[in-house]
Amino acid sequence: MMDEPKGTQPVTIRDVAKVAQVSVTTVSHALSGKRPVSPETAERIRAAIEHLGYVPHSGARSLQRGRADMIGLVVPDVSDPFFGALAVSVERSADAFDLGVVLSSSIRPAERDARYLNLLRSRSIDGLIYVAGEARVDERLVQLAGRHPIVLADESVGDLDAIPLVAADHFQGGRLVAEHLRDLGHTRVAVLTGPIGLWSADERVSGFRAVFPDAVVVPGDFTEEVAYHRTSKLLGSTEPPTAIFASNDVSAFGVIDAAHDRGLQVPDDLSVVGFDDIPLSRRLSPPLTTVRQPVEEIGRIAVETLTALIAGDETGSPARSAVELIIRDTTRPPRS
Repeated sequence: MMDEPKGTQPVTIRDVAKVAQVSVTTVSHALSGKRPVSPETAERIRAAIEHLGYVPHSGARSLQRGRADMIGLVVPDVSDPFFGALAVSVERSADAFDLGVVLSSSIRPAERDARYLNLLRSRSIDGLIYVAGEARVDERLVQLAGRHPIVLADESVGDLDAIPLVAADHFQGGRLVAEHLRDLGHTRVAVLTGPIGLWSADERVSGFRAVFPDAVVVPGDFTEEVAYHRTSKLLGSTEPPTAIFASNDVSAFGVIDAAHDRGLQVPDDLSVVGFDDIPLSRRLSPPLTTVRQPVEEIGRIAVETLTALIAGDETGSPARSAVELIIRDTTRPPRS
């Protein structure tokens, strides 16, 4: 039977060495993997660790390997259902690599970005998954991109086009929406887009206009409030659309509210399509027709790509993840 250390003090590496009847140095070698340890000795050390409940000090292991075992994740707004789901996917995937995640979401992008630049410089994180909320990013991040592992997720940024991008096929998503509305017989259509210049928003519009080149495009900002006001104005025009493609589900909720407040029924008087397929979209009344982004896959591939960069492997941008049109009850043929 193994001897146990007495008292209630935290178990140390010395306690493990004593119980396993080896030196502290041998335990250290077994934990770090820097030097070989015989299978018999390794088994005694493993048994002692399990018996004592010893937890190796992650900070010490990280210092030995020159790694922080932490990655950063920057998203524009974690309260947004899509970005929240992406954060969960990244954390789940990082956990499979024994990596922690430092999450930042801020309405003040300059402060948010500065924080992560400092974490990269100080090597407090091993790499960064960056989800842009604007068309341009801090010039300091551009300078660091060539010297530190960084992966873009969901959103391409022109100044960072040389680093890997993990994203859905936004162009195909916009095209699928347009083809669906065309097949239903709609001809007067409009797009309520995200911020002009933002890659994902522009790609969705381009895909839609590949089918409807003369579609009305109304700039938005992916928020429900702005979508409501822009839609109210659009529906008050002399020839209002019979269908509106909102570039995300949250905006689609604003479109539907604006239609209802004008006395219109969705989808009888106005068809509405969103983008993202957040959980609330299927619980809406009526349930929202939308484009499903593979958010779980995007988070997983982003982590896998980043860990490859951290390990020193060269990697390009993965292929765009496929999207899927989910047809529910907010679209139907226009009234005769």
